[in-house]
Amino acid sequence: NKSVRRGFPTRTPYSYRQQLVSCYGFKIEDGGLEIPVSRGKRLILPLTRHVLEVISRPGVKVRSFTLTRNRLSLCIARDPAVIECASTVGVDRNLRNLTVGNDDQTSRYDLSKSVRIAGTTTRIVSSFRRNDDRIRTRIASKYGRRRTSRTSHLLHNATKTIVAVAVQRRTAIVLENIEGIRSLYRKGNCQGRKYRGRMNGWSFGEAQRQIEYKARWAGLPVIRLSRRETRGSSVSCPRCGERLQSDKHRDMVAAINLARRGRVRFARSRPPILLEAQGRAVEAVKGNPTTTVIPGVDAPKLTHQTKS
Repeated sequence: NKSVRRGFPTRTPYSYRQQLVSCYGFKIEDGGLEIPVSRGKRLILPLTRHVLEVISRPGVKVRSFTLTRNRLSLCIARDPAVIECASTVGVDRNLRNLTVGNDDQTSRYDLSKSVRIAGTTTRIVSSFRRNDDRIRTRIASKYGRRRTSRTSHLLHNATKTIVAVAVQRRTAIVLENIEGIRSLYRKGNCQGRKYRGRMNGWSFGEAQRQIEYKARWAGLPVIRLSRRETRGSSVSCPRCGERLQSDKHRDMVAAINLARRGRVRFARSRPPILLEAQGRAVEAVKGNPTTTVIPGVDAPKLTHQTKS
């Protein structure tokens, strides 16, 4: 390379964690993973009962594997059958909860513990007084990984329940589009540092990622609304369409509105059941079945025969 030609000292590249990643030449037989080592020789790694049960399901294929010093990971793919859904359910992502619901029922999953975890981690990291930046970064990274793992576990429990209930009730999941929401909490927006830090640490993208991949694994349709369709979902009354005068149940109102707007999108892709899929939204747009006659305006005019 250029450094060698110019006479500069070079470093030998190395990896922090030795691993082997491959998608060719391996096969699974007799309850073990066979990896070719050399000509005529194979390394056999026994698999657990749970792994064998998962990869033996219909439609599951093992794509690749990753082998480290103390861990074996299998990358699997699945082509599930799409579930026929009769309705939709909206998911409103908030800082302290996930609200799921439609016109029939709403549920709320508490995530306030994740806010406390983020606050505790921020307080611990800000208390460091070490002058060595390398050690400070290493310790801060350790607490950051701890915060991420604990928060992801809370989101996993909530999203797993959301998808399981949706599969049981055969309802498609509708997600809002809140990209760019962090621009509301920048420096200079007349907001405190703690408030901006708390809102910018909101892991709304992780919740969406978990819901989407779990729904795809189960064959459940996921509808992602546009920013225009998402606008005003938490401030519009689902009954009259006017602006809400109270902020008590904005998350529940948002979930209902998202479910209705996603239901219209869901109905467009399925024209034979358009009226059934839209539900009450069609009734609200339909109006009166008979036209109202206004006297003097809509009355039929008299026709006179003209003499030729």
